[in-house]
Amino acid sequence: MPASWSDSYREVMNSRFQSLLTFVVVLCSAVLAIVGGIRLLAPGSLDWMADVAPGLAGRVLPEAVDAAVGLAVGLAGIAVGLLGHAAARAARSSALLRIATVVVIVAMILLTPGGLIPIAGYSFAAVVIVGVVVMVVLLVRRHPWWGMAAVAAVAAIATWAVVGLQSAEVVGRFGPAFVERLPGVLYAAAHLIAAVGLIARLAVSGNPRRGPFAIWVLRHRTAITVVAACCALPYSIARASWLTPWPLLSPNAVDLAELPGALFTGLSLGAAMLAGGLLTLGLIRPWGRRFPRWMAGLGGRPVPIALAVVPASIVAALFTVGGVDMMLSVLEGTLGDGSIGQLLEFLLAFPFWLWGPLLALATWGYAMARRSDAAPVVQQEPQPFSRTVPRR
Repeated sequence: MPASWSDSYREVMNSRFQSLLTFVVVLCSAVLAIVGGIRLLAPGSLDWMADVAPGLAGRVLPEAVDAAVGLAVGLAGIAVGLLGHAAARAARSSALLRIATVVVIVAMILLTPGGLIPIAGYSFAAVVIVGVVVMVVLLVRRHPWWGMAAVAAVAAIATWAVVGLQSAEVVGRFGPAFVERLPGVLYAAAHLIAAVGLIARLAVSGNPRRGPFAIWVLRHRTAITVVAACCALPYSIARASWLTPWPLLSPNAVDLAELPGALFTGLSLGAAMLAGGLLTLGLIRPWGRRFPRWMAGLGGRPVPIALAVVPASIVAALFTVGGVDMMLSVLEGTLGDGSIGQLLEFLLAFPFWLWGPLLALATWGYAMARRSDAAPVVQQEPQPFSRTVPRR
């Protein structure tokens, strides 16, 4: 007999996951409420807010109203987080609570500060560098000879970057600048993480039966993921062209050979974008389900669903908000000259506006596919043999 909805719900929303999810949502919502309250009661007291770009809602709302809405949304996030925790433990799903959660999610996304794409790009470029080093170490432990070849290649690239491209100078400038903007980055991250946490709870607290749209996403998730991954190609190709005499998206009237630091920055961002595309493909590739065999200590083990879904969901929200914010900045003339040609260039070279929604759908399809694989197979009891007695 198939398990009931309550049993399936309790299986997915185990107590540890419930507690962690509630803690993250409440903590991030509290940050929004505290910052909103300080902005409302003591305007100008938070110096780091001067470097925080307004969100989509902040573009049209006065600062005081934006602060008040932020305070209200933070308090609402705490409320729906705690109420959702109680509902999860009781295995109950309230339509009113789901509607309130959706409203809070939308408000958090609209209040997320803008200007996040450049900061995210530099940060992810640093993460990619660290990730390459970690993967090389794992490869050396499992396959020493191949690992030594990888070490030699990475060492050669690192030497070229330090000596030829002055990467140490670039990193030295980026570090203090990032630390200076860290409070604003954490404030923006609180919006996205709280929204994604509420989306995760909403996804598992509703009707487990998949609607037509969910079935369509699951059926076409491969095509959706491939198109999402291809969004990384325009920017990556443009940055790779900086190694040729015909650089694309380069500063006008600037010889990149005379600015090795700029060349290192462009190539690093292009590599980070390409790595993001490859990670997107992981949502449909075998190594997105099980760690590759060459990874010592991890090879062959299943990839935890949360390890793939949570970061991908946060990035999807970031790309969606940041992509729309970038396009609005181009239209306003604060980014570029505001011309139609400039807008088309940004639409094609920085397709975050498309990558974000597609990545969200691809992540949703990945989660549904992994849940289907993990669902227990219910076997029917064999029916005893019955002899048919002929009717007289």
